Amino acid sequence: MRRICLLILLCATILGGCSAGATPSRAPTPAPSAAPTAAPAAEISLDVQPPEAPPEIRVAIPGSRYCFLVVADAGATAGPLTISATATKADVVEIRPVELPAGAVGEVCVVADATTTETTGSVVITATRGAEETSVTRSLKVFPMLDERAADAKPYFDLWVAWLAAEHPELGITADTAWEPVFVSTLLVVSHYSYWSEDWEMMVAWHNMIPPYDWTEVHLRRRGVDAAPSLAFKIDSVSGATEPYGIEPVEVVVR
Repeated sequence: MRRICLLILLCATILGGCSAGATPSRAPTPAPSAAPTAAPAAEISLDVQPPEAPPEIRVAIPGSRYCFLVVADAGATAGPLTISATATKADVVEIRPVELPAGAVGEVCVVADATTTETTGSVVITATRGAEETSVTRSLKVFPMLDERAADAKPYFDLWVAWLAAEHPELGITADTAWEPVFVSTLLVVSHYSYWSEDWEMMVAWHNMIPPYDWTEVHLRRRGVDAAPSLAFKIDSVSGATEPYGIEPVEVVVR
């Protein structure tokens, strides 16, 4: 009888635990996530070469093409910049390209107005991306002179083109390459002149001295890629027919 009572008591305890089990607590309600915020617009960074100073590397003459280099910011996710330009005492004749990809090098080219006196104009280059906009202003000195240096530059140009075609065919420069001659200002006793092809800006320099100091140099900038020349070579004496050799290119374009 005692064994039966203990069995009944044990069953009652088990059944009571099953029927009066603890009610599970409710899971906490997660806090609402914050609404996503729009990423701030990328700031525009615009570099224009040559720089404002020194003015000696920036001289134009009436009727000759003069090109500023426009360097877009190199942000990997930034969209292209839309380039525009205005000028005083000059006409904007080409913007290449108008939609400038990040990290690329563009060109804003002007032609100075006719003048009979030394004068100074200006060029304002503007870049926009969405609602962002920035502008850079460069003065433009104009000398009232004709381009009388092309004939002097031609022998040096021909010399360098022949050598580059023979010794550096990887550059794609040949006797058949089409070039546009462009006036460049003279620094002291060193004369400069440039030639523009579809792919290259070639600046030829020569020292106006007697042998053996009659050296010549060539500086090459790849258009659309370089903001300054990336290759350069020198001949120590033209009359002495010394062998060309590689040198460090100039750090800033000369105009």
